[in-house]
Amino acid sequence: MTTTGSNVTGTAGIVAVDKVGNKIRFYDPQSLREVGHFDAPEPCAHELAISHDHRTAFVPLYGDGIYGANRNPNNKILVVDLAAQKLADVIVLGDFVAPHGMVATREGKLWIVCDIPQKLLLVDPVKRAVEAAYDCPAKGPHIVALTPDEKKLYVSSKEGDLAVFDIAQRKFAASVPMHAPGVTGGNGSGSEGMTPTPDGKQLLVLDNDKSDLHVIDIATDREIDRIALTQNPPSNVKRSRLAKLMFSPNGQHLVATAYASGLAWLIDAADFRRQTLVPVAKGPQGIAFAPDGKSVLVSSHDSGLLTRISLSDGRVMASYDGGAGIEVLAYY
Repeated sequence: MTTTGSNVTGTAGIVAVDKVGNKIRFYDPQSLREVGHFDAPEPCAHELAISHDHRTAFVPLYGDGIYGANRNPNNKILVVDLAAQKLADVIVLGDFVAPHGMVATREGKLWIVCDIPQKLLLVDPVKRAVEAAYDCPAKGPHIVALTPDEKKLYVSSKEGDLAVFDIAQRKFAASVPMHAPGVTGGNGSGSEGMTPTPDGKQLLVLDNDKSDLHVIDIATDREIDRIALTQNPPSNVKRSRLAKLMFSPNGQHLVATAYASGLAWLIDAADFRRQTLVPVAKGPQGIAFAPDGKSVLVSSHDSGLLTRISLSDGRVMASYDGGAGIEVLAYY
């Protein structure tokens, strides 16, 4: 499986982005005890991508607000030395503010979306430079996913259709509708978390209306199925649902979280309609799979809690202190 954002696993440690506390935290991968942290130098740490060699983490500094209310957007990427568990560098993006979703390529480059200027960036961390910038076709580009063959990028936007970027041609080549019927702007008009299937044949996307799971055929960029998350409660249409998805490294399990629901779902990767509902603490967001393939961690942004869930039966095994509010985390 390719490295897609924070979807990696390893035995050296756990890195976590505490958005509420604006800190980068490190945990022992066995005991889940915090072993160190450092303060992000400016507001505010969001999201996470990890290099393919697992030596470096990249964390965007988004600004002091949230989407739609980010009055002082930032324009920087933190470069974290995972072995030393220290800040190694800061990349300045110039006029490209509000960086959020990121993925790392096999060549060591970063693809980043910036939601306020509606840009997709290609960044060289070694040169500390933006190599190229492209106009995103929809408002509020927020999450980016890379196919395992690294031929396509998908950009999910808060207020618009899913956008398909052809890497070889260096252009946006297609789009997939995501909006609810009759909704042309705001929440309900876009999508949230997404992930390619491990075989690279499909992309799974959660809309920001009902958090339905959309199955996209990557060869044709067409929706081929749509599946509801079981017992997912309604939420205020004025607020984003902030739903996320991640496959286990062995490809056997899919986990979804929905911030507005306080729930996680353990989904059979062979049949997306076979779902086990798992209540967790308020504000679930981050997902990280343990290297032994037996459990998954879910971080609850609003509760400062990490919940370990058994992958065999969806049972909550334990909970741990999780800083002030972790948005995303990964074993490395």
